[in-house]
Amino acid sequence: MGKSGRAAVMTAAKTDLEIREYPLPEVEPGCMLVRISCCTICGSDLHTWTGRRQSPVPIILGHEIVGHIVELGRGVTMDSGNNPLKVGDRITWTIMDNCGKCYFCREKGLMMKCSHLKKYGHDSCAAPPHFVGGFAEYCYLTPGTCVIRVPDALTDEEVAPANCALATVVAGWDMIEVKPFENVLIQGAGALGVYAAALASHYGCRRIIVADVMDHRLEVVKRFGATDTINAKGLSDDEVIGRVRDLTGGFGADVAMELAGFPPLLPLGLKCLRTGGRMIEIGNAFAGAMFQCDASDIVFRCLTIRGLHNYDTVHLQKAVDFLQAARERFPFHEIVGERVTLDKINDGLRIAESGRTIRVAVKP
Repeated sequence: MGKSGRAAVMTAAKTDLEIREYPLPEVEPGCMLVRISCCTICGSDLHTWTGRRQSPVPIILGHEIVGHIVELGRGVTMDSGNNPLKVGDRITWTIMDNCGKCYFCREKGLMMKCSHLKKYGHDSCAAPPHFVGGFAEYCYLTPGTCVIRVPDALTDEEVAPANCALATVVAGWDMIEVKPFENVLIQGAGALGVYAAALASHYGCRRIIVADVMDHRLEVVKRFGATDTINAKGLSDDEVIGRVRDLTGGFGADVAMELAGFPPLLPLGLKCLRTGGRMIEIGNAFAGAMFQCDASDIVFRCLTIRGLHNYDTVHLQKAVDFLQAARERFPFHEIVGERVTLDKINDGLRIAESGRTIRVAVKP
């Protein structure tokens, strides 16, 4: 194409990202080139940037992406929902490219654990096509990526965190089988916690209890369906457990969702469950997240623990559908509280790390 684009590149953990320019790739059959209009900063981006999570360098971080199609490779005509695609369409896409043919893809239904997995914002950008992350002007999509055309009614800032924050919560919701009228404990009032509260409210849960240590986040989550909030800062585990039981008729929550990425919350969440309760662990997506619990408690109280990492195409489609169905009820536009240009990406990362807003949007 003879053209180039800019990207913010991480060369080492705990250092500022550098603006670099790369040539735009020729678009191969089954691929597409997208001009990025918005990418929000996810917690896993911060984990990589701060060194909590190991990733190859150089790398273009960012995977919560929305953009417009610049060029379609031969054979690309439809999105994953059989909607026709054309140049100029606004799309979002799965965090990963999977082969669809390996043991995990074909036999186990775990596309996100594909033996040949490629992940946007997680792989090296050293070799062409270079544009494999969201903190850039362009992204190059390869054939195993599932694409969803974005409804016109949704803004970029509403859609971007759906991939992966909302889609991951939807996947966890399906995995742990949350039911109407159940009492849910949500640990963490970041983006995942906010979306979990909205889903719980939308689907008719009774008590939607959200625990966090930041008052401003707990105030936000109330607008997304939380019936009760607990600021756990300075509280003992027994005090938190007591409050959850008081709110659930003395029994404890039916379901607990750990979404904060703080290992000690997992054993605390288990203690907050009723007998026969279920817990899903999503937040601790980095190595070394150790915790201790009494295994006999799991046995005697018949508890269930599930772990989830990422999501599949169906969950991203459900996430977009949910946003469209519930946007008049919940203020999804509030989730992005700050916006930065690509040139100010390092400022954006520091704002995101501070926790003062739920999501920061990078607008190239």
